[in-house]
Amino acid sequence: MPRAGAGVGHSREESGGLRWAAAETMATAMAATAAERAVLVSRAAGFGDHRTDPQEEEFRWLLHAEVHAVLRQLQDILKEASLRFALPGSGTESPAKQENFILGSCGTDQVKGVLTLQGDALSQADVNLKMPRNNQLLHLAFREDKQWKLQQIQDARNHVSQAIYLLAHRDESYQFKTGAEVLKLMDAVMLQLTRARNRLTTPATLTLPEIAASGLTRMFAPSLPSDLLVNVYINLNKLCLTVYQLHALQPNSTKNFRPAGGAVLHSPGAMFEWGSQRLEVSHVHKVECVIPWLNDALVYFTVSLQLCQQLKDKISVFSSYWSYRPF
Repeated sequence: MPRAGAGVGHSREESGGLRWAAAETMATAMAATAAERAVLVSRAAGFGDHRTDPQEEEFRWLLHAEVHAVLRQLQDILKEASLRFALPGSGTESPAKQENFILGSCGTDQVKGVLTLQGDALSQADVNLKMPRNNQLLHLAFREDKQWKLQQIQDARNHVSQAIYLLAHRDESYQFKTGAEVLKLMDAVMLQLTRARNRLTTPATLTLPEIAASGLTRMFAPSLPSDLLVNVYINLNKLCLTVYQLHALQPNSTKNFRPAGGAVLHSPGAMFEWGSQRLEVSHVHKVECVIPWLNDALVYFTVSLQLCQQLKDKISVFSSYWSYRPF
């Protein structure tokens, strides 16, 4: 009888162990992520031995050490970019230096001249235009009391400043708790850097009436002739100057009048209405000059965006760890 009783006790122990094992197996099967299953399997195998997964340790190191190393690197690069834009607070209170750039084109010698850039503004312009009809030389110059702000450079500079601000608010003392938090920061920084780059690489598309109404036309002394339009814009690392020569369409003209839409560069034959007149572009002259520090800024934007994306990729590799609990 004692032997039978012992057998019954042994059977109950085995039954309890089987139920525990079955419960562990079901929990493992229902785990939402691979990481959860790995933890449960580890506990089942070790009967409560909570050894840390090496990958989990690697993610902790990434979150608490490497993320801040990348953020420091990003701040250093963007500070260099900010110096190119002469950002306020970049260490100098003196006004931006004046830089003279000679305009040139491989396709025409109709327009020659020099533009003077001071930070984000054109402070002087000295342009000579040879009129195609009679080879008359026309001289165009800025008024001495005026500067023309280049909105593209202003906007790019502001986006760089905003990216630096975002990074500065996550200094060494800040502890990231989840990978999602890092991704959110990287997305915000990349948005500002992409906008900064796009402002330099994508000039505004303007209609001819918008160019005619621009304050740039009032920058010259003497005033621009009524048959000329001028536009200035940034394209990548170049400062571009476009001169449009116009002629009026006669009321009895047999041409089908179709106003041109917006464009970065309009072609001869483009038509528009200005006041009571219908006008057509007869000649287009485009000249440009390379701005070296704009090229530097674009390189810094590209490198910074690559660093952000690389950090996002590293964090995403460990998404199974941070998707359901903080560290």
